[in-house]
Amino acid sequence: MEIYVMRHGRTVWNEKHICQGRSQNRLSKFGKLQVEQQAIEYKRLKIDFIFASPLMRTLQTANIMNKYHNAKIIRDKRIIEVNQGIFTGQKKGKLTDEQKFEINQFKKDSGIETYEEIYERTIDFINYLRENYKDKNILVVTHGIIASYIEKIGERLSLEQNEIKNYSTFDNAEIKKTCI
Repeated sequence: MEIYVMRHGRTVWNEKHICQGRSQNRLSKFGKLQVEQQAIEYKRLKIDFIFASPLMRTLQTANIMNKYHNAKIIRDKRIIEVNQGIFTGQKKGKLTDEQKFEINQFKKDSGIETYEEIYERTIDFINYLRENYKDKNILVVTHGIIASYIEKIGERLSLEQNEIKNYSTFDNAEIKKTCI
């Protein structure tokens, strides 16, 4: 099994520095171009299935990437963006230091998904792929934090939940091969 993990292309809200959370934002013109370039670069790669978060930006990314593969696209809620609670739709530059701290600590009080919840659904997704797609080549189109979790958990499944939160996220439209 070969797994390629990709973060969606840039969106208008990425460009405006707005917390997206689980909003249904679309790719910007630049984001579409980013993904088109990746699609061309990876067109010779054999992809059997594409798993995508059910949000618009990841589905757009998956469809553009699929231009050269004709793979089945499977929507999976386990790889959806982190719920950013009350901060969804807010400009990052206007957040107070206290609010930034809440976001970075994934404080449940603000409706933000916890590290533990993210970790559990990511492990569940990885185990599902291991059990059901052993002989397949998979492209996973998701969001920055989820992509990082998949990459790091795949490298060492025993990784502790508190160890993983410090890893950097993927850039927009970045693809990395990982092992799970």
